[in-house]
Amino acid sequence: MGTQTDIKVDRRRRQIASSYRKQGYRVVRPSDAAALPAFLNDCHPDLIAEKDGDKVVIEVKPSRALKGANDLVELAERVAAEPGWRLELVTVHTEPDYSEFLAPDWLGRMLRPSAPGTEMDRHCIYLGEVLAALIRGTASANHIRVRDKTTLHLTRELVYAGVLDQDILDRITDAIDWQDQLMRLTPLARPATAQAIELEKLCRDLDAQAKTPEGLNA
Repeated sequence: MGTQTDIKVDRRRRQIASSYRKQGYRVVRPSDAAALPAFLNDCHPDLIAEKDGDKVVIEVKPSRALKGANDLVELAERVAAEPGWRLELVTVHTEPDYSEFLAPDWLGRMLRPSAPGTEMDRHCIYLGEVLAALIRGTASANHIRVRDKTTLHLTRELVYAGVLDQDILDRITDAIDWQDQLMRLTPLARPATAQAIELEKLCRDLDAQAKTPEGLNA
């Protein structure tokens, strides 16, 4: 059985196919290269919908899969270069799967005091909380509602409002990804010592940027 994300993506894919068919489109889910137009050779689109005057390549992706999706960039370029075709990207918002945190050995491994790097790992988690509190405070000072919003959501709103820049958003996204890797006991993008240095610098850079006359709109 697939993951909850796979199930949601498949359900959304079927809904989209049904909607297009009701509008008179011929919809196929290509299973081999023979079902693809020549310009899509080596690509793997989810659906293709066609009717007179409109040809659509449809991709259905979990929101977490969009970052660094080079295959999607290539697909978009190919479709854009083909007259009469357009690309429709549908994003499925899903909650992360936390079931692995209930594994019998997960808590023991996380709390083991003798594990290499444990203290620095925990320091990074603490710095991540400092960063989250700083973002919440910055959002509140700029009259952005904080309740029930994630750190990433608030950062995006601050970028949209002109308080923070895209570089800060990218670095916060990387910091969140790093902590997720740590909590899932998967290989880390950078050592904990280097991550702690980056988190401290990120907090200082964010604080300085938010407090400039151009940044703080309180």
